[in-house]
Amino acid sequence: MFDENRPKIALEKTTLDNFLDIFSFGILAVALFYTILSYNALPEQVPMHFNYSGTITRYGDKSSIWFLNIIGFATVYGLYYLNKFPQIFNYPQKITLANAKKMYSNATRMIRLLSLSIALLFSIITFEIIQVSLNQTKAISTVANYLLMGIVILMTIGPIIYMVINLKKKKI
Repeated sequence: MFDENRPKIALEKTTLDNFLDIFSFGILAVALFYTILSYNALPEQVPMHFNYSGTITRYGDKSSIWFLNIIGFATVYGLYYLNKFPQIFNYPQKITLANAKKMYSNATRMIRLLSLSIALLFSIITFEIIQVSLNQTKAISTVANYLLMGIVILMTIGPIIYMVINLKKKKI
């Protein structure tokens, strides 16, 4: 699965790393708080699926809204925990003591950015479901729809671009 001879080094978290971790959990905490505040006002059936244009295509029980919060926290925490073991990640080249710090730092930063993207994704979806359920809007807002699509696209190609740029810049 991975090279067991990879160096295990202690990485020092930068201010940006700490900010990304705290911000990811903070965004999810705000979404959870908003869910708690809004839950009693929600109808028994809430929108659970939207098509590309943001129109509701499926409803579900209002308790389903908790799953978004649970899955969001579980995913972000899982990535946070995984970041403690960068030596088990997949890398495009052999990891040596000479390049381990740079490669591990890049990889953990990429995971933190992915974590932030996931936190934003789940929080926006939670917010939009609650807004539509409370009849604040009839469908997902255009801004939210574009944000969601942008986050998904960035989550898909962003880490690859980030790693390629950093590999070329640092000449690892």
